[in-house]
Amino acid sequence: MFHLPFKFVVPDVLFEEELIDLGEYSRDDLIKFGLNVEALDSDDVMNAYTYRSKCRRLSVVDCFALVLSSSKRYALLTGDQTMRTSAEADGIEVHGVLWIIDHMISKKIVPPERILEALKKMYADPRCHVPDLELTQRIHKLSTHRFPP
Repeated sequence: MFHLPFKFVVPDVLFEEELIDLGEYSRDDLIKFGLNVEALDSDDVMNAYTYRSKCRRLSVVDCFALVLSSSKRYALLTGDQTMRTSAEADGIEVHGVLWIIDHMISKKIVPPERILEALKKMYADPRCHVPDLELTQRIHKLSTHRFPP
């Protein structure tokens, strides 16, 4: 995804405390790949806690990401419905993983066969919260597409 023509940014708190298991990659690798880490100023920190008081279902780190997106006018990339709803209510542009996948397909960054394999794994994973209809539509489209040798 770091080959896409977008700037990917996370709040420093999320980078330090929340990133999930990255398998063979480290946090330093993410920086080398192009991930940007930004701190919130004191006003933004206060705004994050205001977000938290309005919606207790959001974690503090979620609120930091929402405020960073809002204050810098960044799009928010999330699979969390509560974050999506909060962001959209505040006029923040929101995208999910399928948006990234669509761009990787259109820019030919990842071979379609590998994307199809990843989509099938996502579909089979009960922890995956990608909308089934959108996921199955992409799987069907890639399954019926003829790839050049």
